[in-house]
Amino acid sequence: MSDDPIAAINSFLAEARNAIVIGLRRDGRPHATPNWFLWEDGTFFVSTTKGRVKYRMFAHNPTVQLVVDDSVGFRYLVIDGTVAIVEDVEAGVERFARLRAKHGRGGQSRDELLEELRRDERVLLAITPAKAPADWLRIGL
Repeated sequence: MSDDPIAAINSFLAEARNAIVIGLRRDGRPHATPNWFLWEDGTFFVSTTKGRVKYRMFAHNPTVQLVVDDSVGFRYLVIDGTVAIVEDVEAGVERFARLRAKHGRGGQSRDELLEELRRDERVLLAITPAKAPADWLRIGL
């Protein structure tokens, strides 16, 4: 474990990796998918579309768990939280751009990105952790 766990957590979350986003379907079965994410201002941001299960699931039940994993380095975080769905893509276009750039997919103009976000019916899942980062389950950090 690091002498400064918050710095280690922030550094880990700045790396281009997936978060497994886990929610509960209406029938109680878990739904888990790997997703790009952005950790910013104490919130995780995940892009999805209105046609995906995640959108409907979190509109019904905002409870979420994230697992951010590094299988090679034997490091991971488990974070419980709640989801707010942010549907105003114009207000969030810069955040979408930062999320994509973090994962090596950038370069579009603001207008091109905004057109794509609208066409794909994209939204942001804003995930607020239930606990402070120092209290998250963490291994190797």
